[in-house]
Amino acid sequence: MKFLMIMAATLSLTGCPSVPRAFLEGEQAAYSAIAPNYSKYVGADESLSPEERDTLLRTVRAWKFALDRHAEDAGD
Repeated sequence: MKFLMIMAATLSLTGCPSVPRAFLEGEQAAYSAIAPNYSKYVGADESLSPEERDTLLRTVRAWKFALDRHAEDAGD
């Protein structure tokens, strides 16, 4: 979970107008490999409270939002 939060925070930094295209492509690949299974795991984990589940899934959505936002401005 900390990994997802760090990556979402890294990509959502507002002080950087763009990220290198190679970095963005790597992050998109990591998202594609991690997010679907992680989301399924979180959704199925009965030990999580609704608030915990929502927080974890919100982190995945924030990661995706940051990727989409930076995809438009990615540089070389």
